[in-house]
Amino acid sequence: MRVFTLLVLMVISTLGAFFVGNQLIRSISIPLQKTIQAAEAFSSGEFSTRIDYEASDEGGQVISAFNKLAQEVELQQKNLHTRTVELENKTRKLETISTIAREVTTFRDISTLLTAATKLVHENFGYYHVGIFLLDERKEFAVLAAANSEGGKQMLEKGHQLKVGETGIVGYVSENLQARIALDVGADAVFFNNSYLPNTRSEMALPLVVSGQLLGVLDVQSTEPKAFVEDDINTLQILAEQIAVAIQNANLFSEAEKALSAARATYGQLSREAWSKMLRNQEKIGFLATPPATIPIQSDIAEPAISKAIETGDLILGSDGLTISVPVKIRGLVIGAIRLKKAEIADAWTQDETNLAISLSDQLSGALESARLYRESLQRAARESLVSDISARITSSATRDAIIRETVQELGQSIPRTSVTFQLLDQDNDQDQSQATGKDAKVSINE
Repeated sequence: MRVFTLLVLMVISTLGAFFVGNQLIRSISIPLQKTIQAAEAFSSGEFSTRIDYEASDEGGQVISAFNKLAQEVELQQKNLHTRTVELENKTRKLETISTIAREVTTFRDISTLLTAATKLVHENFGYYHVGIFLLDERKEFAVLAAANSEGGKQMLEKGHQLKVGETGIVGYVSENLQARIALDVGADAVFFNNSYLPNTRSEMALPLVVSGQLLGVLDVQSTEPKAFVEDDINTLQILAEQIAVAIQNANLFSEAEKALSAARATYGQLSREAWSKMLRNQEKIGFLATPPATIPIQSDIAEPAISKAIETGDLILGSDGLTISVPVKIRGLVIGAIRLKKAEIADAWTQDETNLAISLSDQLSGALESARLYRESLQRAARESLVSDISARITSSATRDAIIRETVQELGQSIPRTSVTFQLLDQDNDQDQSQATGKDAKVSINE
């Protein structure tokens, strides 16, 4: 009996140990299997993977730690993805800005440049309205100079302008030189009371500044309520600066063109006056080239065809088709003409031959102008040399009378057929006078 009782107790003890061991194995193996499966899913990119296991045993503690770690990794992944998207967007915007900047800097006409800039910004960023304001001469108003939207074009026709420092965010930016964003909420809602742009819900204005000088304001508007954030200011301000540089370059180019045009006009006027004076004061010059000889023309009367070419300034074709008379012009002034005549058996003048004759006339006018300038430079050099010589002689004289006598005598000898008189008043209003006339001038001094 005692033996049977011991056997029963042994069986019960063995069964209990087996049961407890099996439960322990299950409490470890099941969480471990689930953790392995979740880790495999997590490593494949399923960052939302979690283990559904609510037991409070050791396996449950492991699973809870895994779920917590997975949640943190998922959050970091989302943040990383968000930053990556933002960086890609910013990079794309910068590339777009670079493209726009390259295009606008190719324009030299300010009006064309501004119109192209508003169009490019609209097409690349999709803004509802893009406008460029320029300051007036007194820096009192920001005047709308270009716009892409229909409402903006209507505002252009009406000469839309905003008071600096007073009207809207454009007025604010034009006074403070700081970009600003306005939304269709709160105090900023008053800025959107514009019947020409009724769909605007967000607006951003950026100063157009170059070398510390404000040229105007870039105004962009969107139909989205919160289309702009502070980071957009940093990005689009780069675009505003590039547009400002393009505007400055166009202004400088325009000023240079005006200065060059004025210089050309002034030089042309001086050249025409010089040639008019030369033509009035010299005899008519003419030559006839009949190969193999070239002989001067003695007659002062020009042939009718040449006279007509000089009077009209146009190419004159003879009735026989073999003679053309081409005017020679310098800065628009006709100074002569060339007559070219073919042999009787030759063909009539072709267009190519006529163009060649016109080109010859242009080259002749250029050569004559160069000769005139060279002659004037020689005359100027001779005058400067003469003045230098006279000055040297005068300064070598020691007394007042000698200086006066030398001055008058040198001038009289240097300028033929000219009377030279010099008078010097003393404190008693007595006059010292020296006079010389022509090359053999005589000098007298009245004491």
